[in-house]
Amino acid sequence: MSNELLKKLQNSQTKIKKKLKNKLNPNSAFGTLTDDEIAMVLAMRAKELRLTQNKKQSDFAKESDLSSASTYSNYEQKGSISMINFIKVMRTFGRLDELEKLLLPTTKEKIEKIEKQRVK
Repeated sequence: MSNELLKKLQNSQTKIKKKLKNKLNPNSAFGTLTDDEIAMVLAMRAKELRLTQNKKQSDFAKESDLSSASTYSNYEQKGSISMINFIKVMRTFGRLDELEKLLLPTTKEKIEKIEKQRVK
């Protein structure tokens, strides 16, 4: 009986993921999306970019120095990849500059820091 319940749960999760994937597109804005949805949108964008470069998943995975072609294939399908492998993907796309900008202080934070230093 537990195997049957497990199968039902897996089928339910698969259906949910398909619905999720169908409502998203590469241009979806992140503001209203869940973490899983953001991951899927990034995967969709990666797939689009790879296709514009006319590369097969297996060739791209090899060029990215990923452990296997299925690592990249799974990323495009499920939106899940390790941070290290995501960095490898971004490097292969020539988009490390976009990662470099993440989490830097905002202009507002820089101004506040300068103002605090002036007060001292």
